Amino acid sequence: MQTNDVQVTRVYTTNKLGAAQDNTPNELGGTRLTEFQLVLNAEAGDNLGDLKAAYTLIISAASISGGTTTFARRVLSETITAGKFGWTDLGANAGYAKAENVLVQAADFPAGDAYRFTVTLLAGNGIVSTQNSNEFVVI
Repeated sequence: MQTNDVQVTRVYTTNKLGAAQDNTPNELGGTRLTEFQLVLNAEAGDNLGDLKAAYTLIISAASISGGTTTFARRVLSETITAGKFGWTDLGANAGYAKAENVLVQAADFPAGDAYRFTVTLLAGNGIVSTQNSNEFVVI
């Protein structure tokens, strides 16, 4: 990671209590849950974190099987700041890491279709980074 770079590194769904990728994130041990998590990981160069650089994070979702979702696109104004927005300073000029769990309502995704999240990070220095989540279904 270059000192002035920032990128989304991984996006995936998991159940509300889990940490591992889950393609049926609202199901846990045969029980249907009303919520699940979208896990978002990113990294930033040391200079951007030291400057507390601002960026815009856009979270959207779409059906990949022709259906619809009522998930409302989220546009978040954040900064690369240790202790905020899921950012951690890795120390020794190693940069910054973001690990954030976003709570999602299962009702926004009708059963019978497959979906995918897209997360886009727009940095003030012109960097654009996009990652798609795993494909998932809601039961």
